Amino acid sequence: MTTNEETAAALERLADMMELDGANFYKIAAHRKAARRIVESGEPVTRLAAEGRLTELPDIGEKIAAKITEMVEKGSIGELEAYEQRFPPGLLDLQRVEGIGPKTTRKIWEALGISSLDELEEAARDGSIAGLPGMGEKTAANIIRAVKRLRAMGDRIPLGEALPAAAAAAAALRRHPGAHDVTIAGSIRRMRETVKDVDIIATADDPGELTGYFATIDVAAETVASGPTKCAIRTHGGIQVDLRVVPDEAFGNLLQHFTGSREHNIALRERALSQGMKVSEYGVEDADGREHRCRTEEEVYQLLGLDYIPPELREDAGEIEAAAAGRLPRLVEESDIRGDLHLHSDWSDGRGSIREMAQAARARGLEYIAVADHSRSLAVARGLTPARLSRQLEEIAALNDELDGFHVFSGMEVDILADGFLDMPDDVLEELDFVTASIHSGFGQERDRIMARLRAAAENPFVRAIGHPTGRLIGRRGAYDVDMEELIELAAHTGTALEINSHYWRLDLRDRHARAAQEAGARLVINSDAHAPADAGSLHYGVATARRGWVRRESVLNTLTAGELAAVLSKPKQGNPA
Repeated sequence: MTTNEETAAALERLADMMELDGANFYKIAAHRKAARRIVESGEPVTRLAAEGRLTELPDIGEKIAAKITEMVEKGSIGELEAYEQRFPPGLLDLQRVEGIGPKTTRKIWEALGISSLDELEEAARDGSIAGLPGMGEKTAANIIRAVKRLRAMGDRIPLGEALPAAAAAAAALRRHPGAHDVTIAGSIRRMRETVKDVDIIATADDPGELTGYFATIDVAAETVASGPTKCAIRTHGGIQVDLRVVPDEAFGNLLQHFTGSREHNIALRERALSQGMKVSEYGVEDADGREHRCRTEEEVYQLLGLDYIPPELREDAGEIEAAAAGRLPRLVEESDIRGDLHLHSDWSDGRGSIREMAQAARARGLEYIAVADHSRSLAVARGLTPARLSRQLEEIAALNDELDGFHVFSGMEVDILADGFLDMPDDVLEELDFVTASIHSGFGQERDRIMARLRAAAENPFVRAIGHPTGRLIGRRGAYDVDMEELIELAAHTGTALEINSHYWRLDLRDRHARAAQEAGARLVINSDAHAPADAGSLHYGVATARRGWVRRESVLNTLTAGELAAVLSKPKQGNPA
């Protein structure tokens, strides 16, 4: 039986092959979105295909539905098989190397016959790459560094790919009548941006029955190990999921231990020892030698004289000292966010109208959005000219007359060009409510040029935020050469917000930079960067990143109500004079 994970993996691989073949950008993106919707779906793809309901899922049309049905019925997609006859599978590894897109991958393969990372690295070192037209010594050196970074990431999985698999496994486990508490633990519970595997903790009257059942759930492609209290499976997407089952009364001890991090647990043990106590996954032993088995994590921390520490903070970064002193911050929550100030419509490279994006965000409980379609230099994204922007403003005004209790702010994601200028003149930007400025090109510039570009954007009186400030794509592209300390100081001084981009490939700002920005007095904004209605207002990963950065509600601009935000935007930017 074909699983959701297998189907999604086939669609992703097909999209990768399409990139090699130079297919249309929107066609490639459609297959990637469909893969994500299949993974997120709570229903088996086999049932959806059999009942003809695949197109009920967001972002899946008739053509892609036909390919999914083919996968379900035949175990493969003919179009993908044809591609795999044309291109060596190792070329997909080359595409993951920063700075080597599909065109360069194919160029290197056709010129040198290279189809693996080892061959690519050797060719970069022996001068073969540098000898190709348009490449050179600098390109070869960059490839060597990029391959090293890719290998360092190893088999770590982006959070946004691992969490849906973890959630599916946990949901399947909860359906067993003998399961009591079922909770995802480990680095996923701490919402780290990449994870190695998945940990699930559960309680049951009959642990062996539950571990046996776990090996049979739909998401399990194979059983890695199984025992009376433990079971490890590997999903069809290749992610290992480890289950531990304990009695109800010890659930809190095990959950705390397996949530980690290792550094947090070591610091916790050291604190316990300083008090004549011991703490482990089995219980807390007090100074009198009595062992306490804790039903909840709150009990574990209470026994050690600590306030409850949210999972996202458990990295031994001062959280234990703050908990002991009663100084843990009240972290921002998803329910605090009132709007999404960076999303795209079909006026540029989005796949939904402004109305559809607004309605989708409203359905998630938000009360406003800001349309941030691309500016004119991004031709591949159908960036807006001043004339098209003027027509878009008319549409936004008409929508605001219709949408009762919901507001659409006008805006733009304006390019910070390689020469340091913004892609729109000030007299155009002045007409907009919320302007986000982002770098989309010239990633290889030296630090002084990158910083000059960001400085020009932050100092512009009409730019309210810097979008995805380091430009990184997790596991795909490193950050450009940016001085984060200087950028944070600049943002605080000019009153320009720094974005935490919620797309799981970005999570940019990362957690430690978000914490530094808050400490410097800079405002933050948590946005979706959505390009389709299904993602409008999807802020889960961005909020998690903010929480890992100790970010409080009052530091985030879009926790303001629509009226409060409008009042702020009606005035000039105000920075921190310090």
